[in-house]
Order: sequence, then C-alpha cells, then structure tokens
Amino acid sequence: MITSAMTRRGLLAAGASLPLLHASPSLAAAIKATVGVGLVTEGSIPVALMQRDDLVAKAATELKTALDLEFLDFQVLLRMVQGIVAGQIQIGMLGSTPTIRMLATANPAIPVALAGGGVNFPLMVAPDSPVHSLQDLPGRTVMTVVGSDLHLVLLLMLRAEFGHDDTKKLGITVRNAQAITEVGRRQSGIDAIAGSEPFGYAAERTGELVTLLRNDGTTGAAWQGPEGKGAGLKIASFKGAMFAPEAYYPHRIWWSVRQDFLEQQSDAVAAFLVANARAVETMTQSTVDQVIDIGGAKWSGDRADHRRFVEHNLPRRRGWAWATEGDVRSLIQLSVVKTIYETELKAADVKRLVKIAAPAARKAWEIVGQKPALPAFIDTNAGDIRGLPLWEVDRWSL
Repeated sequence: MITSAMTRRGLLAAGASLPLLHASPSLAAAIKATVGVGLVTEGSIPVALMQRDDLVAKAATELKTALDLEFLDFQVLLRMVQGIVAGQIQIGMLGSTPTIRMLATANPAIPVALAGGGVNFPLMVAPDSPVHSLQDLPGRTVMTVVGSDLHLVLLLMLRAEFGHDDTKKLGITVRNAQAITEVGRRQSGIDAIAGSEPFGYAAERTGELVTLLRNDGTTGAAWQGPEGKGAGLKIASFKGAMFAPEAYYPHRIWWSVRQDFLEQQSDAVAAFLVANARAVETMTQSTVDQVIDIGGAKWSGDRADHRRFVEHNLPRRRGWAWATEGDVRSLIQLSVVKTIYETELKAADVKRLVKIAAPAARKAWEIVGQKPALPAFIDTNAGDIRGLPLWEVDRWSL
C-alpha cells in the first residue's frame, strides 16, 4: 500500500514509467512533478500528443519556466489515488468518482481540466437472458466494479426508473468484479453486467454479451419494453434522469492537481493546461483512425471497437477540454449518491477550491489564443452539460 512514507521505488513499482518529458532545460531550476495516467482510457490520447509534439516543453518556454515531468501509467486506479494522497504524484488523471472523494478530504486534488470523457457505459446481458428491461432487474444479480463510475451508472439508471437507487429494497444483488476485464465476459450466476467501453464492444462482437441499455438512455439489441424492441430507442424514464439529455452519468476524466502544488506552482500548472489544450486541438483536427494510432495502443478490443470509443470522446466532440461550471456542478450533484460517496460535497467548498486554479486556467486560455471564445462554453444546444469556464468561477452558480 502506498503511504506518506512510500519510497520512490515503491511508486515506480505501482505504475509503469513512461519517458520523461523535460521542458526548457536551459533554465536551471526545473520544477519536478510526477503525473499519474491511465493509458487504457481515452486519456491516453492527450498524453501521447504531449509527448509526441513536445507540448509541455514548448508551453513552459512560453511561460518562462522549466518543467521536469515524469508520467507513470497506472493499471490499478487505487494505486494512483494513494500516490496523490501521499504527495508522490502531483497531477493525476481521475474519473469523477475518485475526484469527488478527493474533494471531500483535507488535502484534496483539485480538478482543473478534462483529459477525457463521454464513455457510453453499457448495461449488458447474456444473449439468452430473461432480463429484457430495467423492470426485470429486481431479484437479479448484477456484476460491476463496486464503488466505481460503472457502479454509479447502474445506480443512476435505477434512480431514473424506480425513483431511488436502493438495490436492497429492489432485491438487486450487486457483485464486485475483481478486474475491469471481467465486465466484458459472460459470468456464471450473473444476470446483468454494468460495464464499460471498449470492453463491451468486444463482448458484443463475439456474441458473449448483448447490450440492454446505454448511458445515453438508448436501448441495445436485448431491450424489450413499452418503448418497443431492439436497439436505438430512448426509454421513457431517461427523461427524468438527473443529467438528461446528456446521459445518466455525465462521464468526465479529470486532470486533478494537488492543492499544495497548484498553490506553489501556478505557472507550471498553466503550462500543463496549455499543453493539454493543444493536444485536444490536434486530436479534434485528426481523423478517428489517426487518433487511434496516436493513443490507442493499450485499449481493449479491435480497431472497430476503438473507432466507436473515439467517436464518443467528449473533448474531441467539444473541440476543447477546459473545465466548466456544468462539469464541476455535476461533481456536487453526484455526491448525493450515498451508496458510492460517504460525504456530500458543499457547493461553497468546491467553488473555493477550484477558484485556486482560476489564474492558471485563464493564463493558459489566453496563451492558446482564447480558444474557444466564451459563447462556445454556454451553447445550450450542445447536448452536454457545460457553462462558463473555470476562470469565470466568480460568476458560477453551483
């Protein structure tokens, strides 16, 4: 287990080391930081582009600073979270669930931008399953990664359908998957699997599992309900989902920065945000296949699965990855799901924390040419929850 006394050797053992990125080596006192990443996620794309195009070094030069960043790839998210808590990792790539838990601690990691998002988590069943709709789940057993974003999607589906997410009252047994790969395989004694892309695509392709319902409220081939039969239908209860019309769960992968590092090294964080913004711009301008070639080396499934995965990528769809009022508000709203979160976040506390990142975010946005312009952030027809950007936090209403 990673503790505050964990050695450097222990951290390296927990994650596979990626090549060092050095920024502005001509400046004598380089700021050193470790960045925790997960290359099996779509967050691998900006990381690969930062390295390929030397984006961090270029941004650091523009800010007249020097950075010495080491990227570590973590196969087990918990190890990365432990490393951030211990102060061994300064910047981490985290989903909303660990980010919410972090924000409730005394020394939080603060979300400053997006590294990914938009995964369309599938609820899946075996081809011969008697489960044909959400109404068939009571009395059944569902496998997922307990306490994760996958589990959260399941609970939000139940909330919208039944008015609450108390699985015990519904008679639903939730069984924990020991590894993320298990959600892409048929399991003995399991009636449904609350899984994730791209593992679900591979299971569909082989015929091992069939999709019942997706995170965006659309049905899969296994669906039989009042709305009809088969894929592509919007189910009626989705209209009452907390984050409709985007999704049951507005999936985000965050770049989160330890508060102490953010306060002490604002320009270093600004340089990282510039690099991330430019990486996302390149990703947006690239074809789907080019994106796969850039960042898909560790993704599960085949190339067809990867194409669908990229098409859902939220920063690519937006064309930018700045954190917005709606993105941050979702963290507060999600924290009320007591099955997943022990502590409900308070809007005032979250606003105070993210405000620490506002100067770095504004500086980064200005360096990249104020792209996008402010109207893009408040586009009400975009289909995803957004709002004023982080540097306008004083105008937020959380």
